[in-house]
Amino acid sequence: MLSRLFRLTRGPIATASIRTTGVLGFRLLFQTGHLIVLARLLGPSQFGIFAAAMASAMLLGKLANLGTQYPLLRTTAVDISSATSVLRYAIPTTVAAGTILLVFFLPAAYLLTSTQQDFGVWPLIAIAIAELVASPLITLIAMAQLGSGRIARSQLTQILPLGLRFLAALTLFIVQPHDPLQMYASLYLSTSAIAIVAILCIKAITIPNINTWRKPSLAELREAIGFGIMEVTTTAPSEIDKAIAPYLLTPTLSGLYTVAGRTVGALTLPVTAMMLSALPRLFRAAVPGRDNILLLYTSLCAISYSIVLATTLWFLAPFIHHLFGPDYEYITNILRVFCFAVPATALRIVANNTLVSLSKPGLRTRCELLGITALVVGAFPLTQLFGVEGLALSFVICHWIIAASGFFSVYIETRTHFEKY
Repeated sequence: MLSRLFRLTRGPIATASIRTTGVLGFRLLFQTGHLIVLARLLGPSQFGIFAAAMASAMLLGKLANLGTQYPLLRTTAVDISSATSVLRYAIPTTVAAGTILLVFFLPAAYLLTSTQQDFGVWPLIAIAIAELVASPLITLIAMAQLGSGRIARSQLTQILPLGLRFLAALTLFIVQPHDPLQMYASLYLSTSAIAIVAILCIKAITIPNINTWRKPSLAELREAIGFGIMEVTTTAPSEIDKAIAPYLLTPTLSGLYTVAGRTVGALTLPVTAMMLSALPRLFRAAVPGRDNILLLYTSLCAISYSIVLATTLWFLAPFIHHLFGPDYEYITNILRVFCFAVPATALRIVANNTLVSLSKPGLRTRCELLGITALVVGAFPLTQLFGVEGLALSFVICHWIIAASGFFSVYIETRTHFEKY
């Protein structure tokens, strides 16, 4: 068993993980740089409201694909040439669902920002189009690349808009326009459009002719929606706290909380890289128990990395606020609470992706719902008792519940074969 673990550290998944981590290193650079520059550009109050609207749109955007990206991933992992057959119904489904979600999102988001006189409607429109229509289409292309084994390239596809937004925010920070929020909203939408045009120009995948587009069959839709609900519940634990923060905290504290949460979230990217590299192999296995050694390997890597990361973050927390400016000094206490969520977040990524590979989206969804319920139920009383640190504590509890229930579910699914491996 130890020899198999050693071979895995030198095998294709480890190699792909390193390569993918390199690409995700750019994502970490873009995400961190974008966060720092935008937080300094807008200030805690305006940044908190903008981040809440963005988190809400990103959460809804996961539903826009209606889960079609996972049948696309699975089909492409088995036969690369079959991607077009899924894209014929995945693309029109995404456009239609995204447009419908946009109609519902805008009025709800306006209620969130109506008390902020300097916010306006245009940032909401820009966020909605970018996250509910453009981003889901980019996800489809990236998933097709991931299934075909082009893991690093699929990540480049997904981080392209983020990289462009970082450059846009940096430009505004240097220029210092009169109304940076409205200017950034325009650039936010423009970067999504530029990314889609660039992806189409380089022919990242073969897009089916519009004349061949069709509606999904009932069976296809039923299967995809299960994955779609799973995708929303997977994203919710990392986004819903940012979305509700303005309701529980002042705009300024909401901004501080979001900065701390996004900082910690960005640091778990290597675990994401590892699981993205392993996912096609896990899908091809498709037999419970067959990749128990791989699950053990990924779990050990995730927990080791996360403990080192959490310890380092705890000691560096008093210095991190200097990156964001004097208005963000209070994030030190929030970051230290988030440190306790880092191991849980890493293990949650491993467990969730393993359940997907076992074609158990329902189990994964139930695990996520347990955590989401704990987050929503606990957020209000904990915030009343401990302030902004209480909201961070509800986030910690949520992720540990998901990680524990996720691994328990994986064990139940694989136990009949476990002794063989």
